[in-house]
Amino acid sequence: MRAPRKAFDCVEMKAAIQARLLKETEGMTDEEERAYTERTLTTSDSPAARLWRTLVATQRTTPAR
Repeated sequence: MRAPRKAFDCVEMKAAIQARLLKETEGMTDEEERAYTERTLTTSDSPAARLWRTLVATQRTTPAR
């Protein structure tokens, strides 16, 4: 007996996101890709972007050892 199709498939979503990002960054140099990623994380309201901004802020305020 086959399992019913899930309403949400995280592997399918991951593949779609990776394909979109590959298309958006196609032809960019590594430096351009880094700048694109940083710009996206700086302006996005996604949970991952908010976490990234928190970590960056923590790094800036934590003294180096």
